[in-house]
Amino acid sequence: MEGALVAHPTSLERFLAKVDKQPNGCWHWTATISDAGYGRFRVDGTSLRAHRFAYQLFVGPIPQGLHIDHVCHGLDAACAGGRTCMHRRCVNPEHLEAVTQRENLLRGLTSPARNAAKTHCVNGHPFNEVNTRFSGGGRRCRSCEREREYGRVR
Repeated sequence: MEGALVAHPTSLERFLAKVDKQPNGCWHWTATISDAGYGRFRVDGTSLRAHRFAYQLFVGPIPQGLHIDHVCHGLDAACAGGRTCMHRRCVNPEHLEAVTQRENLLRGLTSPARNAAKTHCVNGHPFNEVNTRFSGGGRRCRSCEREREYGRVR
């Protein structure tokens, strides 16, 4: 008698077996989580970030130079972010968007995002077209620069 054939699950079946669909629409990854808090999924001996695999599986290839943003994270003001952020575990393709690294950083709870949201310098001068100088990847307040320069001349 021949041995029974064993049907191996497809990558899709294996992937979906590791997903817990939440009432808020997030699909939480229930398997391996990286030190950074992102789901990990192994395909053909290669460990991938689960949300990137989900995007490619359900949406299509990730365009060159783009990152995958968890859109659901921006909708949850109560989330503190970081490695314990449950949104990093979301693999719902409807919650994922391919964006530039800059856009991804500015949407998150990061130092660049906090700085970009500032409308005034530490001394209360507005960051506007006339009063702002861009230098070294950051913004400089022209009024403060003038005041510092004036103080040095005296």
